[in-house]
Amino acid sequence: MHRQPHILIVDDDGFIRDSVERIVKQLGYKSTTATNGKEALNLAQEHIYDLIISDLYMPEMDGHELIKNIKSLHEYKNIPFLFLSGANERSTWIKNLNAGADDFITKPFDKKILALKLRSYIKKHFLRKELLKSNKEYNINLSEGTVLFCTSKDSNYELNSEMLYANVKTIYSSKELFEVIDSLKIWVVLIDSNSKDEYDISKIKISSNLEFSIVLIANNYDEIEDMIYSGIGNFISKSLPEKLFYHQLNALISREIELKNKYINAIKLAADNSPIRFERKTEQVFSDHKISLIHEPYEYVPGGDFYEIFSNKENDVKIIVIGDVMGKKWGAWFFVNAYLAYIRSTIHFLLGNTSSNELSASAIIEHLNKQISHDLQIAEVFTTFSVIIINKNHKISIAAAGAMQPLMYKSEDKNISTLNITGMLLGISKDSSYQQLELELKKNDKILFFSDGYSETLNYETNEMLSANAVAKVLKNLGSYEDLNISLLEKTIIKDNKIKSFDDDRTLLLINRL
Repeated sequence: MHRQPHILIVDDDGFIRDSVERIVKQLGYKSTTATNGKEALNLAQEHIYDLIISDLYMPEMDGHELIKNIKSLHEYKNIPFLFLSGANERSTWIKNLNAGADDFITKPFDKKILALKLRSYIKKHFLRKELLKSNKEYNINLSEGTVLFCTSKDSNYELNSEMLYANVKTIYSSKELFEVIDSLKIWVVLIDSNSKDEYDISKIKISSNLEFSIVLIANNYDEIEDMIYSGIGNFISKSLPEKLFYHQLNALISREIELKNKYINAIKLAADNSPIRFERKTEQVFSDHKISLIHEPYEYVPGGDFYEIFSNKENDVKIIVIGDVMGKKWGAWFFVNAYLAYIRSTIHFLLGNTSSNELSASAIIEHLNKQISHDLQIAEVFTTFSVIIINKNHKISIAAAGAMQPLMYKSEDKNISTLNITGMLLGISKDSSYQQLELELKKNDKILFFSDGYSETLNYETNEMLSANAVAKVLKNLGSYEDLNISLLEKTIIKDNKIKSFDDDRTLLLINRL
């Protein structure tokens, strides 16, 4: 994390506020407290917090009103909001979760559980910002970049957009800025000094998912001196001759493009020379189980999806691992290398020291989790990760960290169900325990794992994400095929859901009992 996370604690009970604040500070985070929803809303309108944890029942403005108001602020649309309350009615939870809450923690709370949840949601928040940032920085040509000119309707200063070598979008208020800032690829933000009181520089930098230069267009040098410590990256004086003014501004924009190009080219060179390669399509038959797998990187760029298939010397057990380092393209690919090193060493150690009938999917994840918890850099990266063990006796065990929930097709009744097997993400707590699901497939039963490259792609007609239900529908329609071809499965997912292209790497794993 590049800066200290800042958490807003809202509760009318001073003892609770102090207790939560102690936990927040022990985690190394910054904290601010409020005694009711009204006070918290005023603070949120002045500052950007990385997480809000609030009581439900408070004077002046309760938690339900607070979250409705908070989520109406564009800059808080994706900020984690946790309720800490003694209320345990299911209807109350559902109402507030629907209003945008991420989690409900009941009082009295377990300090360790609260600390783990705070740490987890802060990690997710920062990771999401990085993910959005990497998405938008992938296309880095000048024609797709935007320069934001932040001014006000009262200002008499205008930019001549025809003199700039980039697209220019004029913004007239802070509210309008926050509504568009995450939907554009922004190279530079220009602030008109006539309207500088309208725009909070620190708030802009914290709330955005992109890194860009903020340039002050100043009337005089006194204004520059006043704002030099506010977060302004550069300045240009309005007193310059017009040609020189636009020459300097175009030079700043070109410099931003040049730096991004150097960064992308360096990473691409590293990726091209990586020793890690995944087969695009793999098929194996083991103990009457056909294992089929498709792995496709996004536009041939390495990403966060990975898999591996292991066998012991006696070849009486198969261990399949499948995972997705959260993030996009090269940013995620860097950590795949590190994860695979831990995975390979863990599984080879267990295969060499454990008999096949004693191997446990949950034990593999627990062993791996302990190792990763001690690696501070890797532990800061979220990864969904599943382990599948198939034995010669046809028994299958599955354990998971994260929420890559597989689908199961039962040939007996031709029904689809979700296998509810999840666990704490790797590296959050070294003492996490993981449950495993044990099952035995009957003839023509199938289990399907898929990464979010499928479930989070867009239907080009509706412009909506597919979701897991769309994949389940296709599996149900094709599940009766005794030897279902995985390529046919993917082609049908694409055709039925009007997919023109994928914007992430993707992995599809099908286990079919022959």
